[in-house]
Amino acid sequence: MSRALDPETAALLKAGDPLAAYQHITRALGSPDDGLLDIEILGKTHFPDPRQYVLQDGPEIGVSKLGLVQAFLVARKHLADVLSGTKHLPDDELFALTAVILLMDPEHLTAANTRKRLIQARISNSNSSDDIFSIISRELCFLDSLLTSRLHRHTKSPTLWNHRRWVVTTSYSSGLPVDAFTDITRIVFVAAERHPRNYYAWCHARFLVSSEDRSTINGNDSKTKLLPVVQRWCFQHYTDTSGWSFLYFLLSSFHSKTSNPDLVRSTFENLLQLVSSLRLANESVWVFLRTLAASGLVGDEQYARFLEVCHEVLQASKVPEDQTVLRRAVDWCETYRRKNDSGGTVVMADAATSS
Repeated sequence: MSRALDPETAALLKAGDPLAAYQHITRALGSPDDGLLDIEILGKTHFPDPRQYVLQDGPEIGVSKLGLVQAFLVARKHLADVLSGTKHLPDDELFALTAVILLMDPEHLTAANTRKRLIQARISNSNSSDDIFSIISRELCFLDSLLTSRLHRHTKSPTLWNHRRWVVTTSYSSGLPVDAFTDITRIVFVAAERHPRNYYAWCHARFLVSSEDRSTINGNDSKTKLLPVVQRWCFQHYTDTSGWSFLYFLLSSFHSKTSNPDLVRSTFENLLQLVSSLRLANESVWVFLRTLAASGLVGDEQYARFLEVCHEVLQASKVPEDQTVLRRAVDWCETYRRKNDSGGTVVMADAATSS
């Protein structure tokens, strides 16, 4: 995509007031401390007055695209001056200007790392766990606002998800647990809906589950609560292969820590029932089914039912591509189930690379 500006936009940028845009946008981004912002970047048709930069109704914020460019130029210049040592700004101002930069460019690694240094300095100077909790909560609130808003690039930004991972790790190292169930259902689910097949969001969900396991704080309790809601999410978004991959991860990790295999088998049977009733031949669904059938986490009875449902859907399907998906699922499963019986391991691949 070209970064060149059309003549009209270039003229508006020159005629605008970048400092005013910066002040309005930083004020809006820093408004609520107790909830997530819902941010959208809007075109000039929403802002007939060029001196208006923000539309706000409570936590819902519409930011002028032109105003954001102007504010970004101011913020980037301030940050460069601070990093070069020619200017000193208070921490609050640095948090504000890096927020503008990340709203404009979610892959701005320097802005993300600046926020890390500020957080580390504040935590090291804190005298109580309440102060640390407040520092971490504010950062998560800002990050989660970007990750769950209708901002296409932000919901799948590796820089933002890695920064969130760092914040969660810092929280654990400070002795403050993070609720994996709440984060997955409140943040990951939304980001995955905003941007389907969101690899980075589901990798973060894996990290949250694994971190809670290592912390030995309610790990199995969270998994027990997560299993049905993740299953329901996948049923509702059955074309999303990344969601299915996380469900497989969850089933595998849960199965390895419990003597109750019924949870895995019931999930498998419930999906087979859904697929049978709807005659689903979607590749994402069948990649999950074939992998679970070959994994050894389900028994021979469930495997026989898998073959039966596959035959039913194949007989009902009139689409050659769907028939190919079903035949490949059976062939793949039979091959790797034999390998698994011989001591091999089965790893779920994304549907795009499964054949």
